[in-house]
Amino acid sequence: VTGEGSIDGLGKVGKTWLLPPTVTLQYHFNDFGNFKPYVGAGLNYTIFYNEKGKSAQSLDIDNTFGVALQAGFDYMFDEHWGLNVDVKKIFLRPDFNVNVGGADMTGKAKLDPWLIGAGVTYRF
Repeated sequence: VTGEGSIDGLGKVGKTWLLPPTVTLQYHFNDFGNFKPYVGAGLNYTIFYNEKGKSAQSLDIDNTFGVALQAGFDYMFDEHWGLNVDVKKIFLRPDFNVNVGGADMTGKAKLDPWLIGAGVTYRF
C-alpha cells in the first residue's frame, strides 16, 4: 500500500495479504480444436488480513466488493485431461484507516491486483 495525496511523502505505508473469492460468468470460444480460450466478468469480495504498517504505525483495510475481468484458456490433451491457465484483474477501492505519527486518517485505497493461476483440468 503506497501513500498518495496528503500522505504521498510516506512512500510505502504498509502491506497486506488478501483472499479474493471471485465469481465470474465466462464465454468460451469453441472453434480452436484442443485450445479452448475464454473471457469472463464477475464480482469479487476481497478479505484483507495480516495488515502491517511500514511508514505508518497501524493499517486497517476494510473488506470490500470489486469488479473482476478474466481471460484464460484450457488446452485439452485428450477427451478428459487438460491444462488451464487463467488471469483475472480485480478493481478494488476499499476504505482504510491508518495511524501516521499519532494522527488517525481515513481514505479510499486503489488496489487493483492481478490474479494468475494454472491448473489441471478434468472433464467428465
